[in-house]
Amino acid sequence: MKVVVVEQHKSEYPEPFYLKQGELVTLGEMDDEFPNWIFVTTQSGEKGWAPVQYIDIQNHVALGVLNQDYDNNEFNTELGERLTVLFELNAWYRVSRVNNELGWVPVNTVSAELNQQG
Repeated sequence: MKVVVVEQHKSEYPEPFYLKQGELVTLGEMDDEFPNWIFVTTQSGEKGWAPVQYIDIQNHVALGVLNQDYDNNEFNTELGERLTVLFELNAWYRVSRVNNELGWVPVNTVSAELNQQG
């Protein structure tokens, strides 16, 4: 699906991290604004949000193991920017830019393009 940015978004996390399946993360708080996102800290000390669906939570400890690769590359967007949606997860779209860069944008900041051709 093609979408266009209708509300500019600025990431609060300009330094994304890239995690591989099997990596261990320390679990923090759940997000109040976007359900099913949890604050994590990587073994190297990087911090950010990750979808709970991508983490196997360890019993009785604040640790989780990534069950698939994940990055938290949250795009800064401009009004009118066009993106291609790959999938939706927890009120965020995983999108591709024209240059094939992959990232995340909040669903509520974009709208489906009226002309879906091309």
